[in-house]
Amino acid sequence: MSGLSLMLQFTLALVLVALAVLSLQLATLAILRMYRSQRRLRMPLLPDEALPDVLVQLPVCDEGSLAVRVAAAAAQLDWPKNKLQIQLLDDGPADKHEALVAAVGEVIPSGCNLSIMRRGERAGFKAGNLAFGLKHSQAPYVAVFDADFVQPPDFLRRTVPALVADNGLAFVQARWGHANRNRNWLTRAQGFLLDSHFAIEQEARFRAALPMSFNGTAGVWSREAIDNGGGWTGDTLTEDLDLSMRCVLKGYRMAFVNDLEVPGELPETVAAWRAQQARWTKGHAQCARKLLPLIWASNSPFWMKAAMTLQMCQFGFYLLAGASAVISLILMAMDVVYLDSVAMLGLMVTALGISTSLFYLRLGQQMLGRDREPYFLQTLLLAMIFPSGLAISNARATYEAFAGTPMDFARTPKAGAVIVGGWRGSPELVAGISLPVFALAEQAWSLPFFIIAATGLLLVGGMGRQGTTARLPARDPGPGE
Repeated sequence: MSGLSLMLQFTLALVLVALAVLSLQLATLAILRMYRSQRRLRMPLLPDEALPDVLVQLPVCDEGSLAVRVAAAAAQLDWPKNKLQIQLLDDGPADKHEALVAAVGEVIPSGCNLSIMRRGERAGFKAGNLAFGLKHSQAPYVAVFDADFVQPPDFLRRTVPALVADNGLAFVQARWGHANRNRNWLTRAQGFLLDSHFAIEQEARFRAALPMSFNGTAGVWSREAIDNGGGWTGDTLTEDLDLSMRCVLKGYRMAFVNDLEVPGELPETVAAWRAQQARWTKGHAQCARKLLPLIWASNSPFWMKAAMTLQMCQFGFYLLAGASAVISLILMAMDVVYLDSVAMLGLMVTALGISTSLFYLRLGQQMLGRDREPYFLQTLLLAMIFPSGLAISNARATYEAFAGTPMDFARTPKAGAVIVGGWRGSPELVAGISLPVFALAEQAWSLPFFIIAATGLLLVGGMGRQGTTARLPARDPGPGE
């Protein structure tokens, strides 16, 4: 066996170990969620006269009717009107501003303290918009809602008192719901993935007092934590993760309220979903590049450094999976017989990845009482397969993050939006068609990996090329039907 083949197999082994670590992180969080006792926030019942001032920020950018809807929902929040300030932060085209002002004015009741604000220079993306709004308020607590979310009237009553009772909390995060969950197979699969993120990952991190990231919307911040953490900065595409981790380094803790659901809109086409996921992936990679040196140079305990690193580096799955595939294909072309140890490691990591994914996704639905809904098994399978179709676009996003490619905040297209430019599915289709050829000639341990990857790429590539996704049956079934 040549030195090159040995080096490649050694590299492959390292890649497989890294993949195993990412899988074990999800498995560990799932176990913590199952067996760690529930934590209850101190939520004092405050009379109206003791309630603090709250700022509600609604960052919007050419959101049309959604901006009007979120403003109307904010105006209905159950909080003393003299202690509630609402900012609709308009970052959209200047020629649409007056129309937005008029439309919002028609739905906002008199006496509501709502300001429609527009900054002079659009720098720093959403982070810059939020920072701009903060300059115009002294409120000690700040709630943030994206345009495609609809906050329930009691949202502030169920979150702000926890921050009042514990000044060590940076923010309180609510769980996302999905208003269009049953629109098509893609939205159902996304629902599975996000449900597990919140019901397992966020809840487990909260129960175990592990570092936790703000999810960008549907949460309330302590203004003091924002300021002490360094404020909103626009040098990454995931300003929420960036500020969260900086607050952890300052000693702040985070809270999650699993039984408070705020419904939002899921991307309804593969093109829109792919754009969203690429932005999140690039942002996570940017945060890792920016913050990991600070984290490991800090005085934080080792376990906290490791937890923060793993949370930020989940984007590495796509690069690692791609590297594993490329190395395997090179070794196959060289007609190399795997070392027994490498083949066994590959088999174990493949089994671990598949079993962990199934466990993680099913448990998320079980925790929310959705494991008996119609199309459960079909959606579970698609939730496992669809993410593999993002391998090319997310790998590209990761490369751009570390290469320092100029940033562009690609706002997630809403329902009915037309996707212009960008990748339309051809790379995924080519890769998806090619991989089965290699899979048939590969070692047995990697065959399931190649099959899942090829299926995901074909699905995403085919749907992305048309800009659509397959619809569910004509009538969205309700729970239990």
